[in-house]
Amino acid sequence: MHDMNTLLLVSFAGLLSAGDNWVATLLLPNIANDFASTIPQASIVLTAYLIPYGAMQPIYGHYSDQYHKKYVLMLLMCGLSLTTFLCSVAPSLYTLTAFRFATGLFAAGIVAVSLGILGEHYDREILPKFVSLFLGIIFLGQGISAGIGGIVIQSFSWRTILAAFSILSLLSFSSLCRLTKKSSLSAATPFLPSLKTLLEDKQLSLAYLLAFCNGFITLGMYSYLGAYLIEILHVPYTNTGFLLMLFGVMCFWAGYINKYLLKHFSRDHLVRIGFLSTWAALLLLIFENTPATLLAIILLGIGYIFIQSILASTTLHTSTHKGLSSGIIGIAIFGGGGLGTYVNSLILGTFYFPALILFLLVLESIIVFASFKIKISGNAV
Repeated sequence: MHDMNTLLLVSFAGLLSAGDNWVATLLLPNIANDFASTIPQASIVLTAYLIPYGAMQPIYGHYSDQYHKKYVLMLLMCGLSLTTFLCSVAPSLYTLTAFRFATGLFAAGIVAVSLGILGEHYDREILPKFVSLFLGIIFLGQGISAGIGGIVIQSFSWRTILAAFSILSLLSFSSLCRLTKKSSLSAATPFLPSLKTLLEDKQLSLAYLLAFCNGFITLGMYSYLGAYLIEILHVPYTNTGFLLMLFGVMCFWAGYINKYLLKHFSRDHLVRIGFLSTWAALLLLIFENTPATLLAIILLGIGYIFIQSILASTTLHTSTHKGLSSGIIGIAIFGGGGLGTYVNSLILGTFYFPALILFLLVLESIIVFASFKIKISGNAV
C-alpha cells in the first residue's frame, strides 16, 4: 500500500477519536436543555468520557502489540460507532452518561494504536514526518470544526450530530479494511512488566516526561484561548472560531514541512526550536493585542507539532512494545493537556489571565533551559 494511504486511513480514525470529545463539549448546552438540567449537571457526560479515555490508552497499546493492530483498530472504530449511536438515542441523562463512558472506552485506544501502526509501517528515518502529519491532521480537523461548529449546532440537534458522527465512524471502520496487516507480533507478556521495561529506559522516560510537559503547557493554554480572545481582546464569537482554527492549520503545516527541516536540523534541534516557539508565543500573549495573539497562535501550533512529532516517533523506536509505548505517549500528551486545563482553571479563577500566562511562561522557560542541557532523542531499546 502507498505510504500516504496508510497515513490517511489512521488519521481519519484518530481525527474522529479526538473530535468525539469536542462534539460533546460543544453540544453541552443543548444536552442540558433537552434533559431539563443545568450545564454543570450535564457536564458529567464529559467526565464519564475522559476517565476511560485517559486510563485505557496504555492498556490498548499493550494488547495491540500481541494482536494485529489493524484488527484492534477496526474493533475500536466499530465500538466507537455503536456507542456514539446509542448516545444519540439516550432517553435520559443517566443513560447518556453510561453510553459516554462506553464511548470513552473505545475512543481511548484509537490514537495509541494508530501511532503504533505508523511505527510498524514506516522506517525510522521518515517516521517523524508521518507522525507529525498524523498529529497535524487531527488538530487541523479540530480547528476546522471550531470554525464551523457554531453554524452546525444552530442548524441541527445534538442527537442528529451524534448520529452523523456514528456514521462517519462506521465509514472509518470500513476503510480500515484497506490497511496492510503486519505479520510480526510480540510475545504475550504481562502488562506491568512490559510497562516497567519501558519506564526503566531513561531515553524513553525523558520523552514521555517532555511530551507531558508540552501537553500541559500548550494544550492547557489552548483550552482557554477562546476565552482569552473573547474576554481580553473582545473578539466576536465567529471570528474567535476561525482564529482557533489557525492553530490546527499551523499544526498541519508544521507537520508537512517537518520532513524538509529534518534534512537540515537534528531532532534535538527541532525539539528545542519547538520549545522556543512556545515560549515566544506565551510572551506575545502578555501584550494583549490581536496581532500579537495571531502570531502567538501560529507559534503555538508550530511549536506543538515540532516537539510532539519528534518525541512520539522517538518512543516508537523500541524493538518491542511499540503499541504500549504509543499508549504511554498518548496519555502523556492528553493527560498533560487535561491536567494543564484543570490547573489553569484554578489560576484563572483566582488571578485571571496575566497570572496564568506568567505562570506558564516561567514553566516554559525552565523547560527551554533544560532542553539545551540534555540529549532529547536517542536510540531507544
